[in-house]
Amino acid sequence: MGRRRKRRKKTRKVVRLPSRNFQCPVCGEPTLTIDFKKLRPGVKLAVAKCGNCGLYCEFEVPENTERIDIYNRIVDLAYENRLDECKPKQVEEGEIEEVFEEEEIEVEDEEEE
Repeated sequence: MGRRRKRRKKTRKVVRLPSRNFQCPVCGEPTLTIDFKKLRPGVKLAVAKCGNCGLYCEFEVPENTERIDIYNRIVDLAYENRLDECKPKQVEEGEIEEVFEEEEIEVEDEEEE
């Protein structure tokens, strides 16, 4: 008599999402965030900001571009000492559709009697 066959356990792959924070090429801290704003169909604006040193870059990129592609472009500019090309571009009002809108909060002072 034979033993019962053991069932194979299914191995499950864990899919990790790409990080939103990257290491800044200027200061070396992991505080470089890259966000996207929609400009027009097929084109979006990539905005990279460092929370530590204040590095700010804007690029117009195709809609299928990912965060890692923008980070690689910034690192290439940093190694070539061409970070002055990262300055914000002048964009006309009404062209940018904000992804996140900021809320304004008004604080009223109470009068003391």
